[in-house]
Amino acid sequence: MSLSYRDDKLEMLFSPRIHLESLAVPETLPFVITSAASAAEATAGLAQQFSAVAAERDREGSAPFAEVEAMRATGLLPAVVPSELGGGGFDWPTLFEVLRPIIRADGGLGHLFGYHFVNSWRIQLNENESAIDELQRGLATQHWFWGGAGNPRDSNLALEPVEGGFRARGRKFFATGAQVADKITASGTRTDTGEKLAIVIDGRAEGVLHHDDWNSIGQRLSASGSVSFDGAFVPSSQVLGFGGQEGPRYHPYSSLSILLFQVALEHVHVGLAEGALAAAAGYVRTTTKPWSTSGVQTAVDDPFIRELTGELTALTRAADAITWSATNAFVKAAERGWQLTDDERGEAAVEIAAAKVFTTKAVLEVTSRVFELTGARATSASYGFDRFWRNARTITLHDPVAYKAEEVGDHALRGDFPTPSGYS
Repeated sequence: MSLSYRDDKLEMLFSPRIHLESLAVPETLPFVITSAASAAEATAGLAQQFSAVAAERDREGSAPFAEVEAMRATGLLPAVVPSELGGGGFDWPTLFEVLRPIIRADGGLGHLFGYHFVNSWRIQLNENESAIDELQRGLATQHWFWGGAGNPRDSNLALEPVEGGFRARGRKFFATGAQVADKITASGTRTDTGEKLAIVIDGRAEGVLHHDDWNSIGQRLSASGSVSFDGAFVPSSQVLGFGGQEGPRYHPYSSLSILLFQVALEHVHVGLAEGALAAAAGYVRTTTKPWSTSGVQTAVDDPFIRELTGELTALTRAADAITWSATNAFVKAAERGWQLTDDERGEAAVEIAAAKVFTTKAVLEVTSRVFELTGARATSASYGFDRFWRNARTITLHDPVAYKAEEVGDHALRGDFPTPSGYS
């Protein structure tokens, strides 16, 4: 079915079977979190709540309106808005660090929230400084949640010029977070000149239709279904400027959001592996029985379980290390601002591609092999341990990892850098 934010039946999307009283919509807007310690405390608390219902929410799969409100209530949504504009002023290493507990608890929510921060930050990469500052101040005061409708494999939205702005028409698939968003980042093409523009659309505006059609095997709570725009109004104050990636107006800095999306995905990969290992270790300590020929009395003393746990933990720690290396490479590039060169961007892109290759292999192996630790009884649907693998299998298909390996190989063999695109 198709849903508009004007529909008063949106509450039906969140099933009353799941009772999370602490996730109620706050009566007043929260204070903006500016302390890393406070942010870590807030996300740790949310992660505990999300984890307690993760298996049931995964089976249900309804849109995460309540979870978004819970995140809003923490005051963390404006975390990457500069402090001088009223935001948290967080850097990316801090932001991803405080998000990790949520990713471990539910990879779909980790994906959703990670994309909120990327989408709310990416507007800074555009030309219209007054519009950008206004939107960032709005985020800091109103605690907007941000989604995206920029799937590069869909045809661009058509932007029809009208008095005061544009009317947007078209449909975007895999629009992560759009269904639960206050603001949606997108790009479109003017119908009169053919110019590509970066825009922001109000997620609750008339003409914004959310199809509630996300039904994949994993990442069930990522709200990654499709959204249509049927004449939705885009005011001039939400037109950010040139949105292309080629020609004389292109700058390497303006294309950095693509690399940041990849970094966010890599953190989701690692967090999923960490979450699967933690769940398996808890089950081993409390439930798993040692094999009859192991010669030991408890599963934690079983030599096979100890060895495999060590191997999977080492693999996850290695994936974590290269992900932080990729994160730091992105931060270094972003700090260059509009002075960023093609080669500097390329160096970051290669490191991020290498991390994508390694973390993909790591999370698929870890989330599959943890069942060798827990045993046959742990495959019962009541535990829901399969959600870690289903989430991993889904998120690692975001864009083909083979092409990331090709980019790393081309750099090693020929010194080539990835060509900026919708995925590199």
